[in-house]
Amino acid sequence: MTESSPQATGPRLDKEQRLIAYQKKLRALKERSALREVMERELLLEFIRINHSSINEYPLLKAQQKSVVELLCGRVGHPGYEYIHKRIANFIVLLAHYEKAVKVKDTARAAELQAGLINTESMLIKCVQGIVYAMALITDNFEEIVLRYFGQDALQDYSKLIEQHQLNEQFWKAFVEQFVASRVEEAHKEILSGEKFDISKERSFLVIRFLFDDILSKLNPTNQKIEKTRIQKSYVFSRTEFEGRKQAKLVQNMLVKGLSSLSQVKKISANEFVQASRIICIDSVAKDFEVRYQEQVLQAQARKENPEKSDDRDQETVKKEQKEFKFLLDQLIAVGVGAAIAIGMTGDSLFKALEEFIPEQISAIRPLARNFSVPTLEKMLFFLLENNTIHILRETGHREGGKIQVRSGRARRVPEAEVDVLPNMSKIRKKQLFANDTTREGMLLFKAKTAKQFDGALSMLSLEPGLHETLQGMWKSAIFRVDIMVLINLEQVARTTTNLKVKLAELLELYGVAKKQAARPEDAVIGDAVPR
Repeated sequence: MTESSPQATGPRLDKEQRLIAYQKKLRALKERSALREVMERELLLEFIRINHSSINEYPLLKAQQKSVVELLCGRVGHPGYEYIHKRIANFIVLLAHYEKAVKVKDTARAAELQAGLINTESMLIKCVQGIVYAMALITDNFEEIVLRYFGQDALQDYSKLIEQHQLNEQFWKAFVEQFVASRVEEAHKEILSGEKFDISKERSFLVIRFLFDDILSKLNPTNQKIEKTRIQKSYVFSRTEFEGRKQAKLVQNMLVKGLSSLSQVKKISANEFVQASRIICIDSVAKDFEVRYQEQVLQAQARKENPEKSDDRDQETVKKEQKEFKFLLDQLIAVGVGAAIAIGMTGDSLFKALEEFIPEQISAIRPLARNFSVPTLEKMLFFLLENNTIHILRETGHREGGKIQVRSGRARRVPEAEVDVLPNMSKIRKKQLFANDTTREGMLLFKAKTAKQFDGALSMLSLEPGLHETLQGMWKSAIFRVDIMVLINLEQVARTTTNLKVKLAELLELYGVAKKQAARPEDAVIGDAVPR
């Protein structure tokens, strides 16, 4: 299998048959004097070809199978590749020694080498398993986001992307173009054609104000319950439930220790270890290891409490149990390596793609990198929608330099009906705490801009404890009204033109907000902006 994807096969070959297949591949590579890097890649591909039927959730789509191959066979970009290449290099050496031992009929040596080969094979297969689980989680979670915010019909578009692209930078560019950029562009055109904007003079600025609500109107959210896949359920359990978090923490501690010898381990972030550990918990090896670990802890406690009591187990049993425990630990770490590579490399390719759509704000979203949980992806979606809009507006006026700025402003909003039913909420109190949201009927805006201001306002009103607590809860859970504003600095524009009124009209035309109807209210605004 050079670059072809594995096809459906019968039962997995037994260990002797697998080793014969590996030997055949290695001999062919040596006969053509293949470079060491080529040998390692080809043997890793052979691992997948021979063993993919025993890997849970192995993808059926060719594009995704290629993603597995590229993530496994990469050489740079992630510290975890050191782990893989040490083991595949060792496998090549062991395989050559094994072939010689079999030829000279050194049975004991051949058996020893065979055990080492099968053990190494198991670790590399577990690396593939970690990659596959991570990819499945990422694609499942993005599919849920698509269904939740764009509706059932959008799943067909998402499926086409998954079929056409590997999980690389090109996929993410296509994804953001399909579900973010194209919708922002369409919404912006409708905003301009429908004249859904406001122009006003605020201090020394002429402000063009757009409502983020009009961008969000291109979404098609659903309230239906979305059934999660097995992979998603397991991941959520390790993130939200006590027993799951406890298991994930144990796994994380083992993974951090197990990878401490990697030369570039410091490049693996704490968040990446957390995410990889949760993915390990999808695999049955996590539970098996946890059970054996707890048994060892209990045995150690018993020996400490009663040091005079002898161990009933014989030496052979003890050695066997230690060997089994180490094998479980090694498997656990191998799954974690694969998961960490998939998370890290996929996260990097996603953020490279995002630089095309939100270049000015990529650093602001960097803390969300390499976290593909649904709550994080929701934050990322709304961040992209808002900041891609800002990017378009900045690009529109970029030739004007510092004379034009584009910013967003936020105000917490709450349904007026919820405020009106609050006990002891008088009209005076309501007026002091809230203002009408003129952009959406039935909604109020909190007058306070910060939590400190809001707490101060509540204290001044001497509210009843129950009302005070309820209002604080409403503040914390309130959704935001977001305004996206183009701010034209009148003083700076005036310095570079002899006719401010004409220049401002040109800028409004540039942004497509020079209204076409006979009565042109922006003329009055421009008139107010021009000093007399």
